[in-house]
Amino acid sequence: MEVDVTRLGHRIAELSAIGGTGPAITRLGLSREEQAARELVGGWLTARGASVRRDAAANLVARFGGDGPAILVGSHLDSVPEGGRFDGALGVLCAVEAIDALLDDGVRFRRPIEVIAWSDEEGARFGIGLFGSCAAFGRLPENAAARADRDGMTIADALRSLGESGDPTRARRADAAVSAYLELHIEQGPRLERAGVPLAVVSAIVGIFHGRVTVRGRQDHAGATVMGERKDALVAAAEMVVAVERIARAVPDAVGTVGELVPKPGAKNVIPGEVSFSLDIRAPREDDLERILRELRAEMRRIGDARGVTSSVDVLARVPVAPLDLPLRELLLRSVKAVGVEAPLLVSGAGHDAQNPQLAGIPTGMIFVRSTGGSHTPIEWCDVADAALGAEALAGALRELAA
Repeated sequence: MEVDVTRLGHRIAELSAIGGTGPAITRLGLSREEQAARELVGGWLTARGASVRRDAAANLVARFGGDGPAILVGSHLDSVPEGGRFDGALGVLCAVEAIDALLDDGVRFRRPIEVIAWSDEEGARFGIGLFGSCAAFGRLPENAAARADRDGMTIADALRSLGESGDPTRARRADAAVSAYLELHIEQGPRLERAGVPLAVVSAIVGIFHGRVTVRGRQDHAGATVMGERKDALVAAAEMVVAVERIARAVPDAVGTVGELVPKPGAKNVIPGEVSFSLDIRAPREDDLERILRELRAEMRRIGDARGVTSSVDVLARVPVAPLDLPLRELLLRSVKAVGVEAPLLVSGAGHDAQNPQLAGIPTGMIFVRSTGGSHTPIEWCDVADAALGAEALAGALRELAA
C-alpha cells in the first residue's frame, strides 16, 4: 500500500488557494472560506463513495461503511489570520489520502470510518478554541452560541448563515457512536527538525486556559488630567501583561501569551477607560496550570488596587491536560515503524481537537509530522514527502483498526 505523493501535493495546493494570498492563509472559523474548504474536501470524499454531511456545529463528517461505532480520523480546516497552509489542514488532507490509499489497495472496511474536518479549531474569530470538537463531545462553554466576533456577529448567526440551526449543542455525539479517534498534525515546533526525524507519536497534550481579561478604569482627558489623578486602564493592563510573562516563565515547560489587546475608546488624546486582552496559558501538568492562574489572579488584584482599577476574567475555554490512549500510542508507533521511521514520543505544547475525544473517554492517538518555519505564520512549511510518510502510517493504523 502506497500513498500518492503527487495527488497529495496537488491537493495541498488546491486547498491553499481558498483564503490564500501568496503564502498566507486566512480561513477563519464559520466563515465562507472555511465553508468552501469543507465543500472541496467533501467533494473528494463523495467521489470515493462516502456519505457526506455537516452537523449542527458545521463539522464536516464523511462516513465510509455501515452501522456501528465509527473510527474518526481528521483535523481542522480553519486558520488564524495570515496563517500557514499546513496547520490543521494537513491532517485532513492526510486523512483523505490515507482513505484513498486504502481504497486503491482494495481494502474493505469491516468497521465504519469517518473523516472529520472540525470547524473553528483555532478560535481566532469567536474566542472559543477547538469549537467543533467541543460541540461534538459536549465540552462547549456555557452560552457559546451567544459569543460574538469583533463585528458583533454571534456564533449562532454565523452558523445560521451557513444553513445550520444556530444551536451548536445539537452536534453532540453519543460516546457509544465513536470507537476511536486518530489525528495527524504538523509538529509546529523544532524538535523533529533538530532530531532529523520526519514523524513522531504524541503521548499527551498540554492543558490550556483561554480567557479574556477586562480592565476598567476611568476615561479622561489626556491633557487636563494630572498624572496623580489617573485611573488608566491601559497602563494597568500593560503591567498585567508583563505579569503573565513573568509568572509563566517561572514554571518549567509552561507558556503564557497575550495576543490581543483592545483599548477603549482608542483615541490618542483620551486616557483609556477600559481595556480587554486575551489570555492563553498552557502547561503539561494540571497543578502547574492552576498555579499560574492562581498567581496571575492575585497579581491582577494587586495591580488593580495600586492603580484604582478593577479587572475581571471571562473564561472562554479550560481544557485539561490530556494523556493519549496507550494502546493507540503503541499502534501508531508500530505503524510509523512500518514506514521506516523510529518515532520519538512527544508531548504537544499546542492544543488539538484530539483532546476532546480523549477527555470524553474515547481512545485517541496522534501523529506529528516534521514542520519548519514555526507555525501560525505564512512561512510554516512541511515537505510533501514527510506528509506522505505520515499519511502512509495513518493508513496502516486505520487498516489495523477497521479492516
